[in-house]
Amino acid sequence: MLRTGQRSKSEAGVRVGDRAQFDGGGGPLRATPRAQLTPRMLLSPPIPPALVGCWRFPSPPDAVTRQWSASCIPPNSTRTPATGCMTEEHLSLTSARSVPPRAAAFASLLLAMLVLYAPVLAEMTRTWWTDKNASHGFLVPIIAVALAWQRRHLVASRARTCPPALAAVGAGLLLYPAGLLSGVEFLPEVSFVAVLGGLALYFTGPRAFRELAFPYAFTWFMVPWPDALVEFVSFPMQLFSARFATMLVGLVGIPVSRDGVDIHLRDYTFSVGVPCSGMRSLVALLALSALIAYLMSGPGWKRGALFLAGLPLAMLANVARIACILLIAIFWGPKVAEGFFHGLSGVVVFLFATLGLMGAGRALGLRLAAPPHTGQATPTEQPFVAARPLPVARALLAPFALIGVTAFLVVAWHVTDRPRPVAEVDLSVVPMQVGGWHAKDLGPLDRVSEEMLQPDAFMDRVYVRSGYPVDVTVVYGHAKNTFHSPGFCLLGGGWNITSKSKRSLDAGEGMEVLANEFALQRQDDRRVVLYWYVSEGEATPSWVTFQYRLLRNRLLSRSTSGALVRVTAPVGESEDAASGSAAELIHSLYPRLRSALAL
Repeated sequence: MLRTGQRSKSEAGVRVGDRAQFDGGGGPLRATPRAQLTPRMLLSPPIPPALVGCWRFPSPPDAVTRQWSASCIPPNSTRTPATGCMTEEHLSLTSARSVPPRAAAFASLLLAMLVLYAPVLAEMTRTWWTDKNASHGFLVPIIAVALAWQRRHLVASRARTCPPALAAVGAGLLLYPAGLLSGVEFLPEVSFVAVLGGLALYFTGPRAFRELAFPYAFTWFMVPWPDALVEFVSFPMQLFSARFATMLVGLVGIPVSRDGVDIHLRDYTFSVGVPCSGMRSLVALLALSALIAYLMSGPGWKRGALFLAGLPLAMLANVARIACILLIAIFWGPKVAEGFFHGLSGVVVFLFATLGLMGAGRALGLRLAAPPHTGQATPTEQPFVAARPLPVARALLAPFALIGVTAFLVVAWHVTDRPRPVAEVDLSVVPMQVGGWHAKDLGPLDRVSEEMLQPDAFMDRVYVRSGYPVDVTVVYGHAKNTFHSPGFCLLGGGWNITSKSKRSLDAGEGMEVLANEFALQRQDDRRVVLYWYVSEGEATPSWVTFQYRLLRNRLLSRSTSGALVRVTAPVGESEDAASGSAAELIHSLYPRLRSALAL
């Protein structure tokens, strides 16, 4: 029976600096002199938990920072512990770390985030399920978590609290109520991912967060694109796909023509809509190319080039898909082309594009390999000794306070939010005869346009004077998808815009309107188009300015209604004459139209 401070003879024979080898029961067997110690013996010793006073750093099981403690030095010795030995201060900080407090703190904040963002996550999941352009979102978080899990040991060994990251957390949280107030639906989703990154940086620090840089960046692919961005990107892709698919079919020797996004064969017309624009494969292939580039080994610029290669591959694959649909429609009929093959072709094209990405990687000299780090430290790495950690309670105080304030703002908005009244507008009161012009209604919107625009009021008339017709179209509404640039519709209808300019118009009663002026041509048909936007009595030719005003009105709880006015005149003698006739009609009609719009 040994008293405190006594050692057995076998232990007493071990000189200071020697290493003792132990059997499975913890008893000492032999001592190895310091001069005979090998790096492998130092890096991975089987340290028994029964050895009194010998402790390990609270690091992952596979880390290389296992050190001997000061208790391995004989009592009453004046020698100091070796570098890296556990002191009593370390012991008091880490003796109860069966579950790392840093991980537990982050998990508790993540749970609070899931509660706060539950409506946002539910809406995001619904979008993944219903919108085929965003269906890849189900896989993105799974892949990101798997990649982060691979690096957990490196992150844990390098983690330290980073208080400046709270600024990023606060800025991200502010986007949530800002999105609710402004009606910009994608802002809360952006807020969730931004706050997630800010909290990760706060609990791990810049050095450890670098190990999570790609997994975190990859999570941004799960955020669905806003409708305005989809419209802005998809339409040029529709035109590109229609143009080059027509060229491919023509190279085969089949007669084919194109008007905008409509491709005309002998007995068949195929319209390249938004689902056929390639948007679905574009977003998914960009995510896939980013993942493949990350998993391949090679210079950074080559991996970046592989990521960017996803864009042209997606577009070319979609062109080939549309060309195949057209050829099948010619040889086997439209029903076969738009039936089974139309649904299957998307999957086939995606697979071929994936093989194309792998081939591009091989051509660049890249090889598929494990991630840059396996998640375990290597013997060549210098052990990282973190600074004294911030107490868990203090570390959680600021993030929980920010989340609490945000939760209060969100709840307050839900409690106080009321549907804004929408002014009822009756465009039928606009006179049919004005200034020598006589009008005729061209009818309501077609069903597809009605579902897409959801206007509150619509007017489409042709005003005629002395046999010269001028079309006037007015779209009034408050929904975010009601308004877009008429340029998209014109290009989609097969019109070529030959010139663009701004023109100041005399709108009557001392008012002036600055309008966009387009000169159009489609085969032998030429026209001049004037259009502008109206909100709260302010007219502007800029779609961006118009959207800013609507956003400002939402934040200030004002009316979010607006209108698009478009006037189209055919070109007879000259474009100037057509533009002048349209300006004369605007001078007579606009004061009455503005009164009917109540803007």
